[in-house]
Amino acid sequence: MLVVITPTLAFGDLIGFEGLADGTVITNQFAGVVFSANAGFENQVTTQPGIGFGDNFICTAAIGQGINCVEETILTFTGLVNNLTFWEVGVNDSGLVALVDVFVNSVFSATVNIFGFSTPFTPSLVDLSGFSNVSSIRIYNVTDTAGIGWDNFEFVTQVPEPGTLALLGIGLFGMGLARRRKTV
Repeated sequence: MLVVITPTLAFGDLIGFEGLADGTVITNQFAGVVFSANAGFENQVTTQPGIGFGDNFICTAAIGQGINCVEETILTFTGLVNNLTFWEVGVNDSGLVALVDVFVNSVFSATVNIFGFSTPFTPSLVDLSGFSNVSSIRIYNVTDTAGIGWDNFEFVTQVPEPGTLALLGIGLFGMGLARRRKTV
């Protein structure tokens, strides 16, 4: 039996939206993640001083129209991530205000409740750091009367070391040669 140990390098990422113009559509501007929304909607930067960390955060918007901040926000990571957190901003209501589905290794893992505390000017942490190998998340079912914005997505991307990838490739090549010799 062959046991492969894969050391990894960890790279931390913080995605905030300061410095982007109001109305900027967010899709693939940030390394390691693609932002999307449900059909007919997109994620846009909104500038609202005093809410969030600085002036900017993202909200959903109907394509070609203004923000409404109640539609789905979907993040699809290009590699598996760990220690994922982000902040909800502009929450006017208290209690359950949204849901987030977490996908681990491209398989649905859990639905996490997002609670509000009637603190529209104070961001609240959404902590998904208990999940490892997150491949995507889907934030949806926003029930806050004014909608919710999202800011400062932070995560750690695990990247296999180049030497490990080379060893794995050599091992697979060797297994292929051994298999070919058996069948000839």
